[in-house]
Amino acid sequence: MPVNPKAVRVLNKVLDAGFTEEKAIAAMTMDDILSMQGITVADITLINELQKSIKGNKVISFLGGGME
Repeated sequence: MPVNPKAVRVLNKVLDAGFTEEKAIAAMTMDDILSMQGITVADITLINELQKSIKGNKVISFLGGGME
């Protein structure tokens, strides 16, 4: 399964914003997301999918683009 470059790019933005643990990423609020530099609507969608993946223990599926 190839890595989804968009997912990696968004994950890097989240990590750069200081959310470095799964628990912190899952707890991000919309205000947290909107305060990030250079965030787009597409990024917000991917962050939402990332949060769902963390909660469902499917981070590898998220990074590979294999979300259901």
